[in-house]
Amino acid sequence: MKIKLTHIPKLKYFLLMLFIGLLSCEDDVREVYLYKKGELNATSTNTAIKGGETVTYTDSSTKVRAIKWTFPGGSPGASIEPNIEVKYTKAGTFTTTLEITFVDNTIQKKTFTVEVEAPPTPPIVIPADALKIYSENPDFTKTAPVLNWVSSNQFVIKEVAADGYEGAYRNFSLPATPPAAEAKWAMAILQFVNVTDISSYTYINMAVRTTSTGKIRFRMKDASNTGYVEFDATSNLYGLKRDGSWNMVKIPIADYKKQNPALDLTKIKDILVLRSVDPEDVRALNNYTFDFDHIYLSK
Repeated sequence: MKIKLTHIPKLKYFLLMLFIGLLSCEDDVREVYLYKKGELNATSTNTAIKGGETVTYTDSSTKVRAIKWTFPGGSPGASIEPNIEVKYTKAGTFTTTLEITFVDNTIQKKTFTVEVEAPPTPPIVIPADALKIYSENPDFTKTAPVLNWVSSNQFVIKEVAADGYEGAYRNFSLPATPPAAEAKWAMAILQFVNVTDISSYTYINMAVRTTSTGKIRFRMKDASNTGYVEFDATSNLYGLKRDGSWNMVKIPIADYKKQNPALDLTKIKDILVLRSVDPEDVRALNNYTFDFDHIYLSK
């Protein structure tokens, strides 16, 4: 058998190219990674605080598509930010929930618990020369004449034994289901048994708690004339907030007189009249609930 020598160079060339190709394949080798799921990782700075303090929550999860925090009892009550500072003002045990949606649309949740200690009660200071009207504070000796609490229209007045500004308190609220024939307005009265001269006093002070969103007037009345100040749900006028906490409200008595110059401060009969504001219909809103405590006049 004869081998043509002319084919030998071609064979050598083929083997050389094959060898080079095999060497180049080594450079093209790539590592293959399996998909790794995202991980939920979040922290909080505190598990026990005092009322009025804050907790910082931080999410550092991986492969996140969406974040949702909920903070019962805290402010703000919810967030979609990875880092958020939350303030707690009321005492209790509150559970925060973090919900993470990952890029593969799977969802995981994590909870945090915080114990909130009741904030310290501020000292209750009453001027010695105040006209003390109503309070359960044992140091609050009444100096005003005998009082009457009068349910006039729709408002029901009741005394509640505990959870007041300092003990018992008076609650003014509408019936849960007022009769259809009831008027659209509501009123209730705190009055002196005898007319009283309050002209030497500058302010009427009271602790008020409410979440009502309705307009309301605090009125003052002599034998025949009425003056009032009016509150809406957003102004926080004179310190009246609608946040569900006890707030001290301090109203200049001159503002009642400014609204009605005929009001005779030497002969006041009704020291506090709570009256809804027309044309609001209390039957539709049905959220007129006000708590009162610690009422006095100061100079």
